[in-house]
Amino acid sequence: MNIFLMGGWLMWPLALVSVMAAAIIIERILFFLPCPFPPKDFAGRLEQAATGDAAPLLDELNKIALFRRFAALMASDHPNKEAALRIEGEAIVKKLEARLSLLSVLARLAPLLGLLGTVFGMISTFSEIANSQAGVNMNQLAGGIWQALITTAAGLCIAIPALFFLHLFQVRADNMAASLSEAANAVLSTDKEHAR
Repeated sequence: MNIFLMGGWLMWPLALVSVMAAAIIIERILFFLPCPFPPKDFAGRLEQAATGDAAPLLDELNKIALFRRFAALMASDHPNKEAALRIEGEAIVKKLEARLSLLSVLARLAPLLGLLGTVFGMISTFSEIANSQAGVNMNQLAGGIWQALITTAAGLCIAIPALFFLHLFQVRADNMAASLSEAANAVLSTDKEHAR
């Protein structure tokens, strides 16, 4: 707690940023854990769907609550199935990417707040040295710079894991969205062949 207080008042906004980032990371981990999609044999399921047997692919989609409505639309005789799948797919993508933009902002904000704290600390340190009648005290200078750098270190300690998890979540969301699109295209191409 002593180091936290020595970092100055900007440590409080940094603490808030860290709590928000941690909350988003935990929430996203809990969101993605029960969604093991696409499965390892997804390419085989796509091939089956493209040849007219979409049941194994639909079974995989139905295992995940988030995709059940999408799977139901794929299996339905909806008059405008392609548009309905696109709308449902966009809704799923929004859920997959929920709060990732906020996590991105927090990951960028943390080092900037840390740098701002360092700048304020350096200004304060050099102001004290300039007003000192006894000349430059190296211990005072070193101590002031050490305190000023605490916020930068704190900002980087928040930003690095936040950026790492942001990348993981974004890749996961993109992979799932692309797989859903492939699944829909496989079923739609089969429907078009049957309609001929």
